[in-house]
Amino acid sequence: MAHLQSNSYGKQRVRLTKVLRGNAPDGSPLHEVQEYTIQIMLHGDFEAIYTHGDNANCGPTDTMKNTVYAIARQTSFDSPEDFGLALSARFIDRFPQVHAADVQIAMSRWKRIEVHGQAHPFAFVKEHGQRTAAVTRRRTTGPSNLSVAGGVSGLEVFKSSGSAFGGFFRDEFTTLPDTDERILATTVDAVWNYLSTPGLASGEISFNEAWETSLQTITEVFATHDSPSLQATLYLMGEEMLKRSPAISDVSFTMPNQHHILFDLTPFELDNPDEIYYGTDSPFGIITGTVARQ
Repeated sequence: MAHLQSNSYGKQRVRLTKVLRGNAPDGSPLHEVQEYTIQIMLHGDFEAIYTHGDNANCGPTDTMKNTVYAIARQTSFDSPEDFGLALSARFIDRFPQVHAADVQIAMSRWKRIEVHGQAHPFAFVKEHGQRTAAVTRRRTTGPSNLSVAGGVSGLEVFKSSGSAFGGFFRDEFTTLPDTDERILATTVDAVWNYLSTPGLASGEISFNEAWETSLQTITEVFATHDSPSLQATLYLMGEEMLKRSPAISDVSFTMPNQHHILFDLTPFELDNPDEIYYGTDSPFGIITGTVARQ
């Protein structure tokens, strides 16, 4: 005898580009561009769809896709978190069979191209590292019915000094030597949760300000921390983020240790004063950690 233990369904990779066509104070065009990739997952009264082929409660995933574009047209928003709040509210308000709506958004970051030292009004270049957001809205009352997370994905950072690694545990298979100077490179994926307060739904939290502060903190700590390990740098990033952003409850990091190995040039009768390296990505260390308020 079988039973359906759990289920959900939705739409992935919905690509949205929204151009905000405004004007500068002198009347000339001044545009903004928002580019999102969206995933929607719905949870609810869907069992009969699976077990009896009864589609009465099945809102098509094509409808979810269309909802993204319609809500984008009907709603003003300046952050992926705010757009996720609007989308999740739509599915809870209009679909009585939905118990919870999960919306995940990856935002491409565009900055204005500079021409002769001036930012162009409607030409952009893509920055590295995506901004991310996740919103879950449940059909319940109270602060637990809504959760919002922000984040950054694919943020590549590198520094050529200010990193060491030594004093670690050794056994008979350990060959790695201690070093007090090495290249430190990683790709930061970070997700932070916002505190469950009325401000999540009321617009009191500035998600853009929190994201900019978080990005600045991550890159600033990476650059300035005299690192004894990538783990120690991860913890300091999280600790400093919680100090600077009171709306954040916790932050989780995934950071690979992307090694750069000094290349041996002695076969060619050349010296190598810590200048020529080769990057390797297999195998590599992977460091994760969550820093939370007590």
